[in-house]
Amino acid sequence: MYNYTRQDYSDRKQDFSDKISVAIMVGLVVLSLIANTIFKDKDETPSDIITDIRFPAYETEVEAINKAMPFHLNIKMPEEWEIKAEGDSEKFPQVNLYNPYFIYNGEDCIGYIGFNVFTPPVEEPVITSYHQHVWPVIDSGNLTIDQYMIVRLTEKFEAGYCNLEAYDKTADAVLCYNRDVHNMVGIVLEDNLLTAEDLQQICLSLSFSVA
Repeated sequence: MYNYTRQDYSDRKQDFSDKISVAIMVGLVVLSLIANTIFKDKDETPSDIITDIRFPAYETEVEAINKAMPFHLNIKMPEEWEIKAEGDSEKFPQVNLYNPYFIYNGEDCIGYIGFNVFTPPVEEPVITSYHQHVWPVIDSGNLTIDQYMIVRLTEKFEAGYCNLEAYDKTADAVLCYNRDVHNMVGIVLEDNLLTAEDLQQICLSLSFSVA
């Protein structure tokens, strides 16, 4: 019969402890590899890319525009679209939207984004008709807003889409306003470029924030 000594017990205890430590380390390595495999594609790029546009962008000949409260428009656009400072506004209906940024798809200018200011009405209108006070500020004298559809409506914000016609040119448009900053934004796009569902998604992505 073998008699265990205190040293034998100590050696076996140390050997068992070492095996446990190795097992834990192996387990952690395996879990790390599994986690990297599962999540590696989720951290590379965000699923929603939000474009931040600041207004006013520069001074104009219109003093009210220059003095407008600075704000940011946040918008989610198709990933192949790009915002540029220069473009061809003559392609689209001529309306009173200032400080335009132009939207490109590749080399093609497909639209622009501009803003204007409005004065709150003396008598508060019904919330669902408030836009009837705001949209006239973009009328350059020959504007028709057709088939306007409200997509988002809160106490301070509204966004909808429509068809614009002015001076024999037509375009789809997204219009929105914020009653805190008394600014409205128009996004004018090539006619029939997007579906109604696409225009709705742009409306849902819009938000204002004070600069």
